[in-house]
Amino acid sequence: ATLKAGKFEAAEKSLARLGTDRFDTLLLHNPDSVGYSSDAVWKNMESLKDAKLTARLGIAPGPANGFSLDIIQCFERFSGLVDEAMIILGPMEPWPGGYVLPAAQKNGVKLIARVVDYGGLFHDDVKPGHEFGHGDHRTFRPAGWVEAGNAKMDRMRNVAEKHNLTMIQLASIWNLSQPAVKSVIPTLIQETGADTKPIETKITELAKLPELKLSADECAHLLEIGNNKNCMP
Repeated sequence: ATLKAGKFEAAEKSLARLGTDRFDTLLLHNPDSVGYSSDAVWKNMESLKDAKLTARLGIAPGPANGFSLDIIQCFERFSGLVDEAMIILGPMEPWPGGYVLPAAQKNGVKLIARVVDYGGLFHDDVKPGHEFGHGDHRTFRPAGWVEAGNAKMDRMRNVAEKHNLTMIQLASIWNLSQPAVKSVIPTLIQETGADTKPIETKITELAKLPELKLSADECAHLLEIGNNKNCMP
């Protein structure tokens, strides 16, 4: 394709830094309301695909998980153009990201679930009394979240034990058992303290994720335990 000078400058600079000539997937990251709904924005996104700079297009909301209605609108308005999307989803944060699942399935959007580890708890080395490192973003979470989260995890362990899974494997498979979810991205952090897992161990656990889907009853059981509905305005 013949490119106008500067039209794809940002994308081309990223490709140059990566040492490749095309993205597998290019996601519109952390947009405001215009990014979800603008015909002009998505016409330009489509032009990147037409120029063979990316194989797929998608959207990745920012750090908060309150964008569900915007994402649904984007899927519906630009159906066929949005190939993938990244959402916050997990057995202890099923709300409000779960609202997106039917719309993704209807419009053929493949979902990437992130933060499935629930701030590291599902790696099973953040226990009550855990001291986070200086500047750790998780210190901004409400007081008592580690204790409350561990108590909920303990109620989920019977399902993990039934399938011979670690807790991060359980959280990942719960996600992959949901409609339209095709991949999971837990956060990998080397925790402070003596009784914490090395990053390499966490990666190995993910690499050994079995080909397994939980039953509808098991998914519902974990959802009941971890339901965070109305946890924010």
